[in-house]
Amino acid sequence: MRNPDRMPSPMTPEEKMTPERRKSWGALKEMAEIGRGEAPEPAQDWNLIWVLSGPPIDIAERFDIAGEVLFEHGASDAEGDIKRRINESRERLEMGISIAKRVAALRLGKEEGELTPEDLKTSSPDIYWNARDWANDNLSARIAEGFLDQYGFPAEKVIVSPNLGIKNTRDQFEKLEEAVVPTEGKVVIVSDTYHLPRVELANDKLDEGRVVFYPSETGDPKKKRRIPVAKALDEIRSIPERIKGKTLPKNKWREKE
Repeated sequence: MRNPDRMPSPMTPEEKMTPERRKSWGALKEMAEIGRGEAPEPAQDWNLIWVLSGPPIDIAERFDIAGEVLFEHGASDAEGDIKRRINESRERLEMGISIAKRVAALRLGKEEGELTPEDLKTSSPDIYWNARDWANDNLSARIAEGFLDQYGFPAEKVIVSPNLGIKNTRDQFEKLEEAVVPTEGKVVIVSDTYHLPRVELANDKLDEGRVVFYPSETGDPKKKRRIPVAKALDEIRSIPERIKGKTLPKNKWREKE
């Protein structure tokens, strides 16, 4: 008869999972962790706000006027978001602008509403955008038309990368322009909550201690958008396939305690 003291402990459901499924489970736990937590408090050493683009829909689109929506034709992810009336790129950029203003206010000891255009030019961190070629061209064209005027944010503080043939999140890291990365301070990466676990997986360029992951759904409670459940589930299911397809690095997942 076996000694009960020597019997192995029952495996937890997570321990029984395959490595691939464990990665997906880890992503789900991290989404829940991000969703429950408070957004990080801005700090004066936030020296670059890196806004990750969403599906390639016109950055100016708000779905408040009936009519044809401008987007990259053939992009199925954009078509899906148009049906849902979601423009993640615009929402993420708006959050990036809000963060940049708050950092400038901290640096100058002012209220955000007291900031002048000159204050933002001299004290705001830059906003960096490296997206698919279509989305780069779209944002550049809209900025030239005065798109940023509605936010009171100077165009010279938004850096749009050259067209680099970016297709996915991994590409955004692999083709990150080192010249835009500050030598000191933090890099704030803005994206949707459901996307941030994959962003962390894809990060093989920046030291973890220098990165702040910031969810784009936070902000004005009146404008807060719920995390899209279908997209979150698709994201969780896709992680093993992305690793196999090399759009995410292997052995990068760091499980959360």
